[in-house]
Amino acid sequence: MKWIKRIFSFLLLLGLYFLPSIIFRTDTNFYNELNGPKLPSIVFPIVWTILYILLSIHIIIIFENRKKYNKSDFLRWFTFLLINYVISSSFSYFFFVKQNLFLGYVITLFTLLSITLTCIESLLLCKKASILLLPYILWGIIASIFGILLYLNN
Repeated sequence: MKWIKRIFSFLLLLGLYFLPSIIFRTDTNFYNELNGPKLPSIVFPIVWTILYILLSIHIIIIFENRKKYNKSDFLRWFTFLLINYVISSSFSYFFFVKQNLFLGYVITLFTLLSITLTCIESLLLCKKASILLLPYILWGIIASIFGILLYLNN
């Protein structure tokens, strides 16, 4: 019965992470018309799907063991996780809907900062789970570099 709860939780988390991309459609025409270095559009859904899967597994691991953790450490982790969700969810709106490259870049930086803080906080809770966030941090660094280059070239 525990595996059913895990699968449901996993699917619910994936749905929550994909929700902003459904609400705020990606304008590939806008992206393709930008000057400067760009990744192929197909890279984004692949990378984000992998990151959302890793994030969902990370969250499930932490939540399943939450009674073992110091309450204040858990609450800090959860706060940074929520901040990361809100910030990263706003990217599609400001970048694709409002077509604001500067805010897109700033949001990318704050997303990198918030996931880094989430990862650091998760180290206090579960080192194995925190490893799952390392690809997200790497992606945040890459996205920040591309974000500033797109902003400066446009």
